[in-house]
Amino acid sequence: MITHLKYMRLLQSSQSAIRYTLIALMLIFSCSAANASDKIFLQLAWKHQFQFAGYYAALHKGYYRRVGLDVSIVEGGVGKFAREEVLNGRAQYGVAGAELLLHRKDGAPFVVLAPVFQHSPSILLVRKDSGIINLQGLIDKKVMLLPGYKDADILVAFLNEGISPDNYQRLDQSYNLEDLIKKRTDAVSAYVTNEPWQMQQKGVAPMVISPMVYGVDFYSDCLFTTENEIEHHPNRVQKFLQASLLGWEYAMDHPQEIIDLLVERYTVNKTKEHLQYEAREIRKIMMPDLVEIGHMNPGRWQHIKQTYEKLGLIDADFSLDGFLYSPHDKPDYKQIKQIVFVAMGVVALFAVCSMVLFLFNRKLAAEVKKRKQAQKEIARQKERAEQYLRVATVMLVSLDVDGKVNMVNEKACAILECAKEDIIGRDWFDMFVPKSVRHDVQGMFKNMINGNIRGPEYYENEIMTSKGEIKYIAWHNTTVRDDHGKIVSVLCSGEDLSEKRKLQDQLTQSQKMESIGSLAGGIAHEFNNILTIIIINNEMNMRELSELSPARRRAKRIEVAGMRGRDVVKQLLTFSRQDTPTQQITDMRSLVQGAMELIRSSTPTNIEIQLDIAKKIYPIFANGTQINQVIINLCRNAIDAMPDIGGVLRVELLNEIVEDSFVRPHPSLEPGNYAKLVVNDNGTGMDEKTLERVFEPYYTTKPIGKGTGIGLAIVHGIIKRHKGFIDVHSQLGRGTTFTLFFPAYEASRPEQENQEQKTART
Repeated sequence: MITHLKYMRLLQSSQSAIRYTLIALMLIFSCSAANASDKIFLQLAWKHQFQFAGYYAALHKGYYRRVGLDVSIVEGGVGKFAREEVLNGRAQYGVAGAELLLHRKDGAPFVVLAPVFQHSPSILLVRKDSGIINLQGLIDKKVMLLPGYKDADILVAFLNEGISPDNYQRLDQSYNLEDLIKKRTDAVSAYVTNEPWQMQQKGVAPMVISPMVYGVDFYSDCLFTTENEIEHHPNRVQKFLQASLLGWEYAMDHPQEIIDLLVERYTVNKTKEHLQYEAREIRKIMMPDLVEIGHMNPGRWQHIKQTYEKLGLIDADFSLDGFLYSPHDKPDYKQIKQIVFVAMGVVALFAVCSMVLFLFNRKLAAEVKKRKQAQKEIARQKERAEQYLRVATVMLVSLDVDGKVNMVNEKACAILECAKEDIIGRDWFDMFVPKSVRHDVQGMFKNMINGNIRGPEYYENEIMTSKGEIKYIAWHNTTVRDDHGKIVSVLCSGEDLSEKRKLQDQLTQSQKMESIGSLAGGIAHEFNNILTIIIINNEMNMRELSELSPARRRAKRIEVAGMRGRDVVKQLLTFSRQDTPTQQITDMRSLVQGAMELIRSSTPTNIEIQLDIAKKIYPIFANGTQINQVIINLCRNAIDAMPDIGGVLRVELLNEIVEDSFVRPHPSLEPGNYAKLVVNDNGTGMDEKTLERVFEPYYTTKPIGKGTGIGLAIVHGIIKRHKGFIDVHSQLGRGTTFTLFFPAYEASRPEQENQEQKTART
């Protein structure tokens, strides 16, 4: 069967190559024969995007021009439908969905030239965290759909499952994905080529519910025209269709070129990454490697008509005659006459031969037909299964009884950072399970293979990617049995929880620091009240004592200790963010240069200081004294980490633009412009346990008398107060790097303006 499928694909590929070569030759000769270009308009179904890539390719690669056509591609949008533009004569050709059949039934003279998408991209989109995984989950829920029967495939999918319109609350389509993200609706009709990507970029995991799963499979993005155009311009219709299909062939072979063209020549409100996602999804529903582009099966249209019958939109006796385009609708009677005479001679000869072979061939033909139908059905089911694997949003891995991988999907390859051919046949546990958990994971797997665990098994464990990165996966495992009931493999579907766990750890650490800060602030206030009484009374006693009195010398020591205690209180208040230092527009460049001059003067000669400051640095809204304290504290810690053999202290100041991709794992940040300060040393470094507690107050690894353990806690508090972000990376024996982000000053920020006004009044 596999050999037969390979042969069929090779044959189809050869036929496609010959066909497009002939089309190209025809285009070249047609160009020389054309005396003038016909001006025509193609109306798109929506705004410019990769959904219409083939038409852009046909226009800009000159395929239309070569056949004497001057084509203008007109953008669609909300309220601007291709069928209305074509019907009113403002365009000769358009792109629309299978609903063209309904308009044909209503008297519109539309004719479908070719369905570009073999499967409809129309889906229902829900939030993955909603727990809704099928149509039954939408009973009594809010479902946002296009008006009327424009989402006919979704409506029929509900009916196929026995769910009537009364079982869910239907809302009109708002064309605003925020309605789903903000949970104002539970589901929304969308395109698999577009909206799932948009949800992922906003940090919301999507769940796709496809009508195909429920037996509804429509053509989509059909190129169409009118009976009038075919009757009066038959050659133009054929040239336009052939040039368009040639454009689609080129677009599928050169998707990145078309993406660059869209970005440079058209007003496309999408990033290149978004367009690349769209191109990949469109290839899945076009299937150009398996199905000839533009292929149209009348049986599929009969299925679509029957679907509309279920909704009561079309009569069962409505005929598709004239609705599906054929380039030979107008017969050439001279050619037919010649064919008839030749056919009569052939029929006479064939009749003699067929009488001899009839009985033998009848049985053989029936067997061949049955076998071909079975092969087609197997190929169709395999194709659909592979499509489901490709679009799955979870990683899927299948292991044989020895723990070797025999199937893996694209999502799993992406998470494992490894190509499919490098995974298949390899031992899963040796390659991807860390040694620390390998024994437990293998034990669970053996229990499943031995049949000791019945039903799906939920399990969470760490895995290791090909690059050595540790990720945390939640698995749903189930056994697969052969026809005799013997367990032959385990199918595992996994969800990557790494990002969620990382965010949870950050939240826990933030709450911990908040609690410690509140406690430190309360202690500082109480301690400050006590110190105030001690310092004031001591000052009064000193006034009554002579300069040479021994009691005055003891009182002087009390004064020094009191002042030191007051400094500690001030540091605690700074850490707990209960003091109110003035902030103003500050030049980070000058601050860093000034602080480093102080550092240089007290740094041992065996430590080299490297300073790298960009020429232009964003101004920040800050308290200069506190920022200076941050720089000095970090540099002092770096110097203390290189006590004996010395090393290199490197300080770097530059501008940084923080984007959404960096913000997601660091929720305390917002996208925007930042001044970035990096302090790096190649000293002793820290282990993981020390790194986890590095910002805790009074935690220190320095000897007694060398440090209080509050310096980095104060640094953390100052950075939080300035709405910045601090990150630290360290390795034992290799050194430590602190990276700080300070928001660039923007005059429009209300808090900054209020602070400036407060400063001015002061």
